[in-house]
Amino acid sequence: MKGIGIDMIELSRMAETIERSGELFLKRVFSKNEIQKARLSDNPTNYYASAFAAKEAVFKSLTLGWEREVDFREIEVGRGDCGEPLVRLRGDIKARAEARGCGRVLLSLSYETDLAVAMVLADS
Repeated sequence: MKGIGIDMIELSRMAETIERSGELFLKRVFSKNEIQKARLSDNPTNYYASAFAAKEAVFKSLTLGWEREVDFREIEVGRGDCGEPLVRLRGDIKARAEARGCGRVLLSLSYETDLAVAMVLADS
């Protein structure tokens, strides 16, 4: 195991952020694929909240630090064939993870009332 990360966000806070910052926030944080999937989902706010929590948890699990700018679009959250949550790393974040010996990232997502929670295990 290389690292573990957890993050949670209030669904109402995500709704407020999207309402206040709109497309600017979405395009800065989420990939085109994530935005498309969110728009097709039954509840886009919940989708964005869980994906955002997952990105933060990935960041923590890899102990990336803020020494370099982080492009959260390089951490893409999706679903596998059985509906399980998946993380795909791209670009600089993928290279930084590989340099730390991380070969895969495991993700678990959950909701509780007004919270989206993500837990990540970075593994070799």
